[in-house]
Amino acid sequence: MEPSIFVSEPMLAVWSILGALLGTLLIAAMTLWAGAQVTRQARGLWTAVRGQRAAVVGAVDDPTDLLVRQFASITPIPAAVWAAFLPAFLNALAEGLDRALKE
Repeated sequence: MEPSIFVSEPMLAVWSILGALLGTLLIAAMTLWAGAQVTRQARGLWTAVRGQRAAVVGAVDDPTDLLVRQFASITPIPAAVWAAFLPAFLNALAEGLDRALKE
């Protein structure tokens, strides 16, 4: 004779709901933790490169620059467009990061 364990339908539903709730809380906690880690690392990176804005923008302001040529080779966008877009984008990004990460 086989031993059998009988779990009633209502109890099975309760355990299913509790399991789903616990899983959801675990996922939410891990997402918040990962977000905090990414924020901490981004803040540290920006702090390290904050004073290099002119050098970074200067490295992408000419169509013959290496990064601009690489972007032009992997996209259908011409190098002249990349050379015009990247400095404006990087300056706007730097200003936004300075505003967002004020300490």
